Amino acid sequence: MNRRPWILFLLLIFMQVSVFNRIQWLGVFNPMVYAIVLLWLPLSWNRAYSMLIGFAVGWWIDSSFQSGGIHAMASVWLMYFKPFWVKFTVSSVQLQDNPDPDLRDIEIRSLVSYAGGLLLMHHTLLYTLEAFRWASLPSSIFKGSINTILVSGLLWSLIQWARSLDSRKLQDNRF
Repeated sequence: MNRRPWILFLLLIFMQVSVFNRIQWLGVFNPMVYAIVLLWLPLSWNRAYSMLIGFAVGWWIDSSFQSGGIHAMASVWLMYFKPFWVKFTVSSVQLQDNPDPDLRDIEIRSLVSYAGGLLLMHHTLLYTLEAFRWASLPSSIFKGSINTILVSGLLWSLIQWARSLDSRKLQDNRF
């Protein structure tokens, strides 16, 4: 069994609670990297099981932020819409070859629309629930967009790191 995804899963959640929770960029933007964990979970899992994991991750973050359930709701929402969104954004040819694509295997255009779109929706819902007013929707969309850019940059770095580890493993097996 490959333990690397579970180590990354736990490491990102721990880092969200202990490190990223304390980062405030320009006093407003707090990178919500725990959403990367939810994006990286396989699509082949049962939707109810995935939503339960999304709730558990969101609840853990809510309990550390003392935010009253907004992270749990946004995480469950992300896990519910993830299978629909992947069919909408990833090419059908790529989905026929691999119906459960890993983020490392998705081409860059599809990755930007898949991960970026889900992260934008997650962050916008999160900030809208935090403000809890329709009048603050433009501000929530702006904050969600900036956070999506920050988290997407970190996601891109993690994917490149994982690809480099895979290529090293392949090179080591050849010799």
